Amino acid sequence: MYASPSPLAARLGISVARKAVADASVRNRIKRQVRESFRRHRTRLPSVDIVVQAKPPAAVMDNPGLRRSLEWHWQELIQQCAAS
Repeated sequence: MYASPSPLAARLGISVARKAVADASVRNRIKRQVRESFRRHRTRLPSVDIVVQAKPPAAVMDNPGLRRSLEWHWQELIQQCAAS
């Protein structure tokens, strides 16, 4: 997950490379989970542009595992932005 200050509200970009996740249906499932997680956390996020880049281990994670990982990343992002 990468973040950069933004003059607008939090915005999301998603990158799931074919090289990292070969199966198209798995890539789409990961993107759906990221979008849904972002929607749930959007009000708590600072004004930043966020790019979520999926790595190969995401391909073998189930949906609850992806949600836990994303939850951890959102919390880290909120803490890092609050500290700076």
